Amino acid sequence: MSYWRYLRGVVLALSLISVQGFAQQTLTFNVHSNTPPFEWQNEAGEETGFNIELARQIAQKLQYDLIINRQTLEQTLYSVTHNTRQLAVIDLPAGETFALNTALPLLPTYISAYNLRSAGQVDSWAALRKKRVAIKQASSVEMYLKANPQDFTLVPVVTNEQGFELLSAGKVDFVLAEFYCARRLLQQFPMTKTASNPLFLSQFYLVMSEKDPLFSKAVSDVLEQNYHGGYFDDLIYKWVGFGKEKIELGQVRNDFLQWALFAAIISSIGLLITLYISLVLRQKTQSLKQELHQRQKAEAEINRVSAQFHSVLDGLPCGVILLDQYLKIIWQNGKYQWLLAPERLEQAYPKVALTQLIQSGFNGEESQLIEFSLDNKRWKLNLYLISNSMLALFIEDYTEPFELKQVSELSSRLASLGELTTGIAHEINNPVGLINQSMSLMQDIIDDLKRASPSTSSQPQVLQQGLEELNYTSQSVQESAQRIGCIIHDLKHFSRYGLSNVKPVALNHIVETALRLTHNNVKRLQLQLSLHPQLPAIKGDELQLQLVLINLIQNACLAMDKTHPLLTIETGIEEGRVYLKVIDNGCGMQPHIQARIREPFFTTRREQGGTGLGLSTTNKILVEHGAQWLIHSQPNIGTEMKILLGMCNEA
Repeated sequence: MSYWRYLRGVVLALSLISVQGFAQQTLTFNVHSNTPPFEWQNEAGEETGFNIELARQIAQKLQYDLIINRQTLEQTLYSVTHNTRQLAVIDLPAGETFALNTALPLLPTYISAYNLRSAGQVDSWAALRKKRVAIKQASSVEMYLKANPQDFTLVPVVTNEQGFELLSAGKVDFVLAEFYCARRLLQQFPMTKTASNPLFLSQFYLVMSEKDPLFSKAVSDVLEQNYHGGYFDDLIYKWVGFGKEKIELGQVRNDFLQWALFAAIISSIGLLITLYISLVLRQKTQSLKQELHQRQKAEAEINRVSAQFHSVLDGLPCGVILLDQYLKIIWQNGKYQWLLAPERLEQAYPKVALTQLIQSGFNGEESQLIEFSLDNKRWKLNLYLISNSMLALFIEDYTEPFELKQVSELSSRLASLGELTTGIAHEINNPVGLINQSMSLMQDIIDDLKRASPSTSSQPQVLQQGLEELNYTSQSVQESAQRIGCIIHDLKHFSRYGLSNVKPVALNHIVETALRLTHNNVKRLQLQLSLHPQLPAIKGDELQLQLVLINLIQNACLAMDKTHPLLTIETGIEEGRVYLKVIDNGCGMQPHIQARIREPFFTTRREQGGTGLGLSTTNKILVEHGAQWLIHSQPNIGTEMKILLGMCNEA
């Protein structure tokens, strides 16, 4: 009876061990190279090498299932940084530190340059100057160059193999790689060779995440035991050492037979125990399989829905951020999150108190909408309360819709102004025409009176004098009426919009028309005109160019709030192009203001009713004409606006 109780105890213990195996945890080892002797896939597709065998030893010691995950070096560093129970081996420059946990140094190496056999040798970094150099991304070489930049063209590659392929094809001049990987690649690429002595030293480290200190401590303890127990010596000699180990075949055969006999006995006992366990656990196994199948099915569906959800959120044109009540980011799609930095929001107009907005959202306001300007763009910030512990924040670049809205409103206003101007001009035309007709008739009467009156006696001379004064007054009234007619004609054409009539135009005529339309502003200051008498015609829309000059004249007049204001308008020819200058002796502009005057809605006169649209419209029109707009301004001295336009016969 005691024997059977003992056997049942052994079976029960083995059953518990077997059940524990179902729940055994996994350890992921990330590989990023395919070059012996460290980590590569052999012809059978199996992962092998120094690093692989070391990872298996660690997993065995810690009783983890080992998963080999092959990916790029950048993906490997991301996995190790953001996930637990993730290991990788990377190469760090000597003396460099890393943001991850590093265990004992595994193996020292050095970095050299490699080139084609037909090329010469190099003895220093300076010899690589202006050359094309292939370097593995995120490798120790790239880390070293970030701290010690060199003067050559860096060609990033995913693997060292790719770098040697580019070298063999003549697409790069050198490859920088560590010694152990490069000496294997030299055999695969016979046209290549070692081109330099070691440029710097580096060290292989096993790295892991800082998120699980207990796991990191356990891995470090295993490595330290292997290091002091001689396991590293065997591992390094096996994969890195040169030559072959001598083996006594007879001794090996005897040892093999003894171990085979022992294994057969253990296997027989294990077979009997396994049969018993299989009978006891068959029903449990079926149940676990069904449960596992259901869980896998549910997990696959969850992953599918999650992937669709994330693809939709990642594809949104706006930034999406989920926050908890402690302002901690739960999730984000990676767009515009830099905008929420406090120092950035301090520069916004108006300033955005994000912390207060979020707190007010959690305090009961289900949604909030904030608009502000930053970095010459318009932004829209939406906050939605999802639950008592989660708030969604949407960041949208609202610049283009905002500008389209402003342009639409401006177009509507200009259209209304055009209709109003046309109506007023039509109404004024009738009395102006009547004045012209009446003054012509009065002029004829005055001429008849001059011819009919005698000029001999003193009394007719007084009459003659009165007729002369009346004649002068009549001519003045007639000239004023004609001037009103010209202004009305210019207003009717000014109300039109767009480059609707591109043709050869005279720049001097545009200047004269613009001065008539701005006479009310110009009459209070001194005007100096210097118009080229034989100026070639330019190709453009006369009405739009009038608008440009009107805007420049009005801005110049507003800038000259001083005792002796002087406005200078000059036309001429310079280097085969026609130029127009508008110069004032006003207040001038600071450099930061001058840099922004072409921006829509930027104005320094907002309190006086300025909209910031005049010079931005000017810039748009000049761009459409292919013109060049040069600005030279000095504070308290004045401003010169210079426009260069092409001639009609210009190619």
